[in-house]
Parts: sequence; C-alpha cells; structure tokens
Amino acid sequence: MTFITADAVAEMVGFETAAGFLAARRRLERQEDFPPPMPTCQRPLKWRTDAVQAWLDTAGIANPAAPTPIGANVVLLEEARKA
Repeated sequence: MTFITADAVAEMVGFETAAGFLAARRRLERQEDFPPPMPTCQRPLKWRTDAVQAWLDTAGIANPAAPTPIGANVVLLEEARKA
C-alpha cells in the first residue's frame, strides 16, 4: 500500500496544483464520494494511492497522470471550478 500527498493526488485527478485540489477537496468528499485522507495528526495530508485510483475508475475519469487524450477530465475540472 502506498500513500501520496496532495501534489500527487492533484496530478492524478486533473488539477493544476495541489492548492486547487485542496480547495475542492471537501466538496469532492461530500458530493462525489472522494476518499478522505488517511487519519493522521501529521502534515502533509496523505491518501492511499489505490483508493484514489479506485475513485477515478468508479467515476469513469481517466487518470491524467497516465497518457490520455486531451480533455479527458473536462467534466471534473468544470465541477471543481464551480466550487
């Protein structure tokens, strides 16, 4: 099991920056069933890589960190901008 920081999650999910992802994180957790970070009292926040990938798979979102066609995450980015 591997753990990743907000920088890596942002890249996987399609955000340009970790700050952008962190700004949308609570909404994604509430409305999109995004996995929460691992419970810890230390910073930085960390997520299970497999949980984030499972969320991407379930949501039908291509992982932008992998080679994908341009525009594969347009819907997610549009929703994030609304937050």
